[in-house]
Amino acid sequence: MTATNLRERLSGLTEQEADLLETKLRAKLWQRRWDRWTPYPWQVPPDAIETHGMWLQLGGRGTGKTDGCARYMVSHVNGPPCDDRVPGGHRMAIIAPTQGDAVESAVNGPSGLKAHDPRVVLRTTTGGTHVRWPSGAEAKLFGAHSPDDVERLRSGGNRCLVWLEEAAAMRRLGPALTHSAMGLRVGPNPHYIASTTPKPRKEIRDLIARGDVITTKGRTRDAIHLPEMMRTKLVAQYAGTRLERQELDGELIDDIEGALWSWGLLDATRVGAVPPLTRVVVAVDPSVSNTDESDEMGVIVAGLGQQYIPDRNGTSRQHGYVIDDLSARMAPVEAARTAIRAYHERQADAIVAEVNNGGDWIGTVIRQIDPTVNYQTVHASRGKLTRAEPVAALFEQGAAHIVASLPTLEDQLTTWVAGESDSPDRLDAMVWALTLLQLAPAGNSAAVV
Repeated sequence: MTATNLRERLSGLTEQEADLLETKLRAKLWQRRWDRWTPYPWQVPPDAIETHGMWLQLGGRGTGKTDGCARYMVSHVNGPPCDDRVPGGHRMAIIAPTQGDAVESAVNGPSGLKAHDPRVVLRTTTGGTHVRWPSGAEAKLFGAHSPDDVERLRSGGNRCLVWLEEAAAMRRLGPALTHSAMGLRVGPNPHYIASTTPKPRKEIRDLIARGDVITTKGRTRDAIHLPEMMRTKLVAQYAGTRLERQELDGELIDDIEGALWSWGLLDATRVGAVPPLTRVVVAVDPSVSNTDESDEMGVIVAGLGQQYIPDRNGTSRQHGYVIDDLSARMAPVEAARTAIRAYHERQADAIVAEVNNGGDWIGTVIRQIDPTVNYQTVHASRGKLTRAEPVAALFEQGAAHIVASLPTLEDQLTTWVAGESDSPDRLDAMVWALTLLQLAPAGNSAAVV
């Protein structure tokens, strides 16, 4: 049929016939796009998930965990309605480490919802940020980082499906599970899906042990849709290291021999909220260079408890609390601003920075931005292990605690082995903070001059 004949036939259609043809063509185009996706075995969802149960995808880097969950949510939207009273039949939630992560990874990213369904529209209103489909179905986006995020989840409404994206990286995973479960009650079979690179956090271990959680696992080496060069680089990055099983094979690794902190120790000493404090410090472990934006800057907020509480030795003392981890790869000026912002928000007593190896630039920048800040310096007179061991002992004695969860810091604490690699910046900053709050006042200042 020629183009002219086709135009003539189309122009002769009634309005109803044209609408029907458009609908059929859209459906055919949709099906063709949908059928192009070839899943890995671990991206194939279980036939059934119990009410309040979960399909948990554990995988190494590049194994398509987000891809599998995005596909599942789109399929769910296009399936039978969970509740005919709800627009589009579905009311869902996406929870990520931050709301921005939910937007970038779960919605707009190359493996997100828009990659599987271009009809998806992202909207931010006074009621929050939502993903909406033409049918009226929607998914609200949440973070799990701050106390405000927890409050939003508490009042987040009822849902038929909740997607936990990068669950092991959520600072407040426990509260996210608790509060989302309270609203998981739309339809006959409300349930979870989750995607994450595994980390041996208590919440992840508990999920895997649950009888209503179905787990699938993928390995980076088996991710054949990932470009070979990328697979080669990822394997080269972790192969032969202690994190290979976690980052490449998607397995929970055991505690590392030689590490000063274990996951069990951190979980046993963890507290859920910040108690009244008598002193707060913002500790900074700056990079050597004051020009390189690729270096990670350690910025940790810690405080000293107001009450004298017995530790595991029966000694009554003020406990230390690691409150926040603001570390990141950032420009020197941004690192200084981050520390100053935390200083004022937490009403801290001081910003403290290590100035060994050229790190004294941070003080100059801080004073230029805000000369009112109480800025102090510390110098390391002993090696990193000597400085870290007494702080680890505070945790073992039950006198130091991480508040809620600080996943990246905890990863560094549980994987650093002295002599095998340089100690990470977050760990160093935490060691300085608790040394000044707890050890130095008690006379243990051998590591600081």
